[in-house]
Amino acid sequence: MALKVEKIESELGAGTRRYLAAQSYVVVLAVYILTTLFTNAYFMADTYDYVDSIVAFAAGRYYDFWEFGHLFWRPLGWVLYVLCKPLTNFVVGGEVRLNVTLILVVISWLAGLLSVGALHGIISRFSRRAWITTLVTIGFIFSHGFLNFAQTGSSYIPGLSMLLLGLYILARRGDNVGNEFMTGALAGLALAGSVCLWFPYVLAMPGALASPLFFFGFERRRWRLILLTAIAAGVFVAVAYALVAIGALGIHTSAGFKAWMSAASHDTDIRGVTRMVFGFARSFIYLGNDGILFKRYLLSDPFNPVTFFDLLRLSLWKLALFYLFIAGLAISLLRSSLGKRMVGLLILSGAPVILFAIAFDGGAIERYLPLYPAVFIGLSGSLGSDHHMKLPKYLAIAFIAAVISTNVAAMAKPVLNRQQEVTAARISDVRKRLKPNSRLLVVTWQDELINFSRSFPFHPLNRAGNLRIGALVTPGTTLAADWRQGFASQTQETWSRGGDMWISRRALSPSPRSEWNWTEGDDKRVSWPEFQELFSQLDLGESVGGEDGFVLIPPTAKNKELLDRLVKYEGINR
Repeated sequence: MALKVEKIESELGAGTRRYLAAQSYVVVLAVYILTTLFTNAYFMADTYDYVDSIVAFAAGRYYDFWEFGHLFWRPLGWVLYVLCKPLTNFVVGGEVRLNVTLILVVISWLAGLLSVGALHGIISRFSRRAWITTLVTIGFIFSHGFLNFAQTGSSYIPGLSMLLLGLYILARRGDNVGNEFMTGALAGLALAGSVCLWFPYVLAMPGALASPLFFFGFERRRWRLILLTAIAAGVFVAVAYALVAIGALGIHTSAGFKAWMSAASHDTDIRGVTRMVFGFARSFIYLGNDGILFKRYLLSDPFNPVTFFDLLRLSLWKLALFYLFIAGLAISLLRSSLGKRMVGLLILSGAPVILFAIAFDGGAIERYLPLYPAVFIGLSGSLGSDHHMKLPKYLAIAFIAAVISTNVAAMAKPVLNRQQEVTAARISDVRKRLKPNSRLLVVTWQDELINFSRSFPFHPLNRAGNLRIGALVTPGTTLAADWRQGFASQTQETWSRGGDMWISRRALSPSPRSEWNWTEGDDKRVSWPEFQELFSQLDLGESVGGEDGFVLIPPTAKNKELLDRLVKYEGINR
């Protein structure tokens, strides 16, 4: 069907194509609006922490307000919170956290709208067929990383919108002789904005800066535009970071700057090719907890073994379809001169992103957002090529269909609402017994309660912002090896503030259930039996919530002595 539409459109006049392009623009904007009305983010990433930081700043306290990795995100949120407070108060009431959260989510949603418009404009600049522009932009809207983060309070989509805006300026105005200075300044400012919102967008800069060569061909006069854009982007970024480092933070040494930069890693110590392979696919198509199944298979998890046939039965097909799509995209593009230039754009944009993902937390779906523009621009080139290979086009269409159906099924509001209520039921009993400053601890950061408390801020249980839920261990961080000491310190701090410490009964189980999202061997510094080993030595208080509820850790003399020893690195059965 799509190929028949392509033949018809190729025979239309310029006026009709302009009408179809405008119609396509309206369609994709409508799709974005409707899709975000009927879906929601299931993972808010660090939105909770950004809100904490802005709320602290608004109260006259400092908490990572100027962070290296998200330089302008918190300040932007704070400024708009101050300006829009009367309006947001009307929507969500007077709670400061909810007002700030709403502001950040609205910024991301509007940035998503800008991203859709910019990508559509870039593709329509080179595609003669409106159906291609429409289909590719819709595929972009439904891609996992974009659809989720466009509805969060994270800076990823605002940064992506600036990257796409810079590319749009270069695509629309980059071939006009004599207009290089203004074009370079505007594009450089937009590209610098993406870096200042989320620093890893710097990985996409080589491809973005060189895009005029890939868009219009390798002519000498375009190097002037590239140089001007690079200078503008570099100056804007350098000035922004210098002003914050020197003016706001008082950093005057290279060692101080390096320490500030290193703090943005958040103690994450996750790397590897395998994580990148799965993370890259997950960024585009929702794999649910299938990543955990793959890890259990590769690590031969003794508690919850997974066979290769289990993987085939579940969703190995989605992983295979994604890489078939990527292979077909590359093969298709290599058959035309424009396509070969698009491959160059993909390589120049993608190589830094992929290498960084291998070295740092490649399982995170946001890690690949800097690569999105090149992938979808390349996809439009593949679908629009005149070669006779139909298989890559069918693969691309099949992949887009799988992306739409899978991601909507996972992020539809009714589905997420049911999941929230099931998770909230786990703490329905214990929350009635919580004193001020009390804390709940689950076993691992992958526990669904952690995501519930951080990713659904407008749920009635989370609206007040006083439900404190933490984890004993976060696999893949530098703190994993010292989880006992971390538990002891958190417990002592909670007691000192007059609160109670409640621990998930899952920590008392000799082995984890499959649905508890634990993979034995994922972090070799910690093993599941160690949890029961520790808590068997503590006095335990009342238990509430049944088998999957929580148990109180009372401040008895025995418990205080054991925790003192842990804090002092004396250890217990280490």
